[in-house]
Formats: sequence, C-alpha cells, structure tokens
Amino acid sequence: MKTIKAAIVDDQVANIFVLKTILENECKDVIIEWTADNITDAKTNILTKPVNVIFMDIEMPPYSSLQLLEDIPKPDFDVIFVTAHQEYALKAIKMAAFDYILKPIKVEDIIKVVDKLRKSKENKYGEITSLIKDHVNSMKENFSKIIVNVNDGYDVVDINNIVLIEALDSYSKIVLPGNTTYVTSRSLKEFEDLLLDKGFYRIHKSYLINFQHINKILKGVSAAVILSNGMTIPVSARKREQFFKDIKKVISF
Repeated sequence: MKTIKAAIVDDQVANIFVLKTILENECKDVIIEWTADNITDAKTNILTKPVNVIFMDIEMPPYSSLQLLEDIPKPDFDVIFVTAHQEYALKAIKMAAFDYILKPIKVEDIIKVVDKLRKSKENKYGEITSLIKDHVNSMKENFSKIIVNVNDGYDVVDINNIVLIEALDSYSKIVLPGNTTYVTSRSLKEFEDLLLDKGFYRIHKSYLINFQHINKILKGVSAAVILSNGMTIPVSARKREQFFKDIKKVISF
C-alpha cells in the first residue's frame, strides 16, 4: 500500500491533536510529516517539506488558509478543508469537488475522505488544488462554473450550460446539451442549495432544472416542462401550484 504523506494546519492545537490521533490510529498508510498552528509556519513547511495532502482549517485569524494557497505558486498537494464555517468559501469548495470535513470531527468522515484520496487518479496530487486556487477569488457568490471529475482529470463546466441535474440515489447526474453527462458524488440537495439563486428550480424530487433551458410548459393535471435537449420532466403534484407562481416571476406568460 502506497504511503500518503500528510500535514495538518489548524490554529487550535487541540484540533491538531484530535485529527492526528484519528489519522494515525485509523489510516495506517497515512504518515503525518508535520503540523502547524499558524500560516507562517505552514508556508515554510509547505515549501521545504513536501506532502501529498494537507488537512487545513479555513479560518485562522487574522488570516484565511485560502490566502496561504494564493502564496504557493504551483501547489503539488491536495487539500482537505476541516472547518466549522458554512460560508461562501465552503460553497466554492463543494462546487469545485474539493473534499472537506465539518467540525466537530468524526472518525467516519476522516476514514471516508482518506479512502477517496487513495482512489484519486494515480495520486496526481495538486491538480484540483491548482484549479481552486485559480477560481476561488472569481467564484465567491458570483461563481459561474463548477469543476467535475472525469477519467483523465477535471472538466470546468459553465452552469449556464447545465440543462438539468438528476438524482441518482446519493449521486447526481449533470446533463448538458448534446447528450453530455457527468455523474458526481454530490447529492441533488447539495446542488439545490448551491444553485437555487442561479436560475435552477427543484421541479421534482428527482430533478433540478435550469430555467434558461425551458422550451415549453405543459399545464393541467400532468404538468411538465420540455427542456432544450428534448427531455420532458414532470412537475410533482406537491410542487405544481408553487411552481406556476414562481415561474411567472422569471418567464412572462
């Protein structure tokens, strides 16, 4: 089993101890190369002691670990954010397929994320870190793209091109024009929370549609919408009345 060299960056020493203990006891192939409780030491270690992955807190007053990433010219490590903050940075991270763990830290969450790291594309560490570094400042609340995993790396997808997103149990299928699809481990609920103010609407328990891609609306008992790719998506009975109220706000008819 290939060893994963890891580091921990958190301004709370107690958090470092908890995470280090879990990783050493539950993930035998993970070796903690160094830890840091401030941005300055973390930067020095990153530049002098290479690792494959850094478990990193987001908020480290008076700085943010996102500022730290900006100071690293070509990151060659993956980042797993460990945070208690549900704010725009976490939203951007989720959209970009970053891994994250919410505090208080749970053993099962650590095991799950490390297992995913093991299965990452031939351990080409740093690819996704570079992508988020380039996009995080422009994304913020005005983000217009998401990053999805593909066999040979990552694709950057403009959310305006997404026709709909379909639930597949705990996974989701992103559908684009021309029969292009992506399957992601993000749930439909996560996408709904992230895209609700971007022109997307949960029309059915299994479908989140993009208003921009509605070509026709079918009223009546079997209400439905026909999308730009020809798919007919039913409006759930429970949401029918509210849907027709909401759609009048964005489409005149």
